[in-house]
Amino acid sequence: MGSTFFGVQIAIAAFHNDPFRRNLHQEIAHSPAEQSLHAKRTFWKKVSALVNEQMPVFELGFWDLIRGDKAEEEFENWTSELEGSLATEREELGTASDEASRLSADKRYVLVTCLALVDQRSNSDLTLGERCDLPESKWWTRQTLARMVASFPLLNFGMVQSDAIYLAPGSERDGLSMEDLHGGGYEYLKPLE
Repeated sequence: MGSTFFGVQIAIAAFHNDPFRRNLHQEIAHSPAEQSLHAKRTFWKKVSALVNEQMPVFELGFWDLIRGDKAEEEFENWTSELEGSLATEREELGTASDEASRLSADKRYVLVTCLALVDQRSNSDLTLGERCDLPESKWWTRQTLARMVASFPLLNFGMVQSDAIYLAPGSERDGLSMEDLHGGGYEYLKPLE
């Protein structure tokens, strides 16, 4: 049986006193790597609720659904690129952001990436296909990106080969600027209506 890749990435404005960044970081950080199917669904329900509360400040986004031979490769590409670019180990994080590699000190955005690799032709694959079957004119709206994020708790995790979530930067206090997003390898992100 083949695979289906599903990925969603959103640049979200995260305001200084808003607890969103801290709450999402804590939910991800305190989630065990191995979870039961029930715990996995609960985790994704919490994450999608936290992310989708921010829908009015979704600025940029991208999503993709790939079936067949390229699905596993796409999942590996996304995860390896994200893991390679993020500070994930305690020794890498430090106590302050790395201003030398940033294009601007205006760190108002976080980048949330949600990924899944599911069994092709499974009910999870069918669910994703139905949710992604939208007219092209609706692909790059805040509502569509929220719909895509809300797809994760609907998956049958018995049919999910792999799933992942990434928050960039990896610190609950750090952020990205719009210049970082436009000049830092994220040029594929689309402005959202």
